[in-house]
Amino acid sequence: MLQFAFGTLMLHLSRRIGEYPQRAYRNVHRARVTLPLSVAWVLKHEPLFVSLAVEGFYDRDIDSMKYAARMERFLPKGKEEEMVEVVVRMSRAMYAQLVQQKFQSPRCFPMPERSNMVKYMEAELGLKISCGLEMIYQLRKKQGIEGKGNSWATFLESLERSGYFEGLLPGSKEYRRRLENVDEYYRNSSLHSRESEAIKAPVRRIDEILALPHPVNDFSSTELPPSDDDSWLYSGGDELDAVLEERQKEMELYDLKKKNKKKQPRAPNHGVSSSGKDSEKYDLGGIAESMQAFVAKASSFEGAEVPKNRNLKDVDFKVDEFMRAMETVFGHQGSNEDDRDPDLQGGLSSDFDFDDSGDESLHSDGMEDTDADFMNSYTDALNQELKSTTLNKTFIRPHEQQPSTTNDEGINRSENIGELSPLDVDFNLVKNLLDSYSSQEGMSGPASNLLGLMGFKLPDNATMRKSDPSSSISR
Repeated sequence: MLQFAFGTLMLHLSRRIGEYPQRAYRNVHRARVTLPLSVAWVLKHEPLFVSLAVEGFYDRDIDSMKYAARMERFLPKGKEEEMVEVVVRMSRAMYAQLVQQKFQSPRCFPMPERSNMVKYMEAELGLKISCGLEMIYQLRKKQGIEGKGNSWATFLESLERSGYFEGLLPGSKEYRRRLENVDEYYRNSSLHSRESEAIKAPVRRIDEILALPHPVNDFSSTELPPSDDDSWLYSGGDELDAVLEERQKEMELYDLKKKNKKKQPRAPNHGVSSSGKDSEKYDLGGIAESMQAFVAKASSFEGAEVPKNRNLKDVDFKVDEFMRAMETVFGHQGSNEDDRDPDLQGGLSSDFDFDDSGDESLHSDGMEDTDADFMNSYTDALNQELKSTTLNKTFIRPHEQQPSTTNDEGINRSENIGELSPLDVDFNLVKNLLDSYSSQEGMSGPASNLLGLMGFKLPDNATMRKSDPSSSISR
């Protein structure tokens, strides 16, 4: 495997670098330009300084343009300065950066008439190189004195991100005081000295070159070759299309590998059946069981916790104690009837239509009969209250008919009060959860968050529409 990966890597590397150095030579563009004598002398000794000139021209701003307007270093005599023709070698990218930008020549720079467009184009290209070299020279000279280049800007940004100037208004007294402390610390650091030397190196080298005698005869005695054809600058569509097509193939290959990776089988999730063709079928009965376990989980002052173990014991619901507590609340036990709230009694008489004879029997027949009568009365009153609402319509009833009861009292109560038919709680629970999940439309919501905490991952809506919740719920 390692050998295969190494071979693939070497194949890509050889394809990238196989055309070099021929491709590097093709990327070089030679152009005839007209330059001031001082600029030509510098580029003769340091041809690579043309990159600094292009950088100064392309990244110019209002402040650096002030240096180009005066040309104090490379055009001290103004229009009386000697102009020479030279051939400058640069990359195609640099040539494009110079040619594609319009630039107004300063008043001190000599320019030929437009009648000879070839000479004018050579002079215009030399104008941009000269002004760019002047701007980068003056800018580097100023930065070298201050010692504040790119490293200073990076250092200052790091302090701002760390909150050193947090809450301070730029220009305020405290802001200036902290900035002075930072400046003093930076000047005393080794970073400042290295940055200062790197910034001043081109300036020092240019001063050394210009200190040498540079006669005009060194440039007038040589015959110059013509400029290279720059049609590639305007007719590079075919090459661009080829590069884009190659890139498109790489993207398609990447997408194909990504799709194949997604198709690989994954480990089964909780609530998902992973056997055979039923791997996409979701066990909706497990949702109901998890929800019941979640409700049965005792919570503390920190809130409810999702049960980690779903095999929880049944809830120990003490019916007798609950009924005694309910009777105590609603006044069916105790002798202090005069101390009860009259509003509470009135509310009970309107909500629960208890018969006086029934009340007397509750106290006389013993605790078991009392519990049964109270439960029947409570159920009848609750059903009667719910019949007048639309709550009954929000639930789905099972298809099975409710078994008929042999108790005459239960029959009379069903006929008179109209007891609601029983519910399939699990079915309605899962249905409501799926409806809530479907209404989220793929976004985060309470249903997906709650089911996610329980270890369930539902499919998208399209998959859910194909499934029948009633066939998957364990009853």
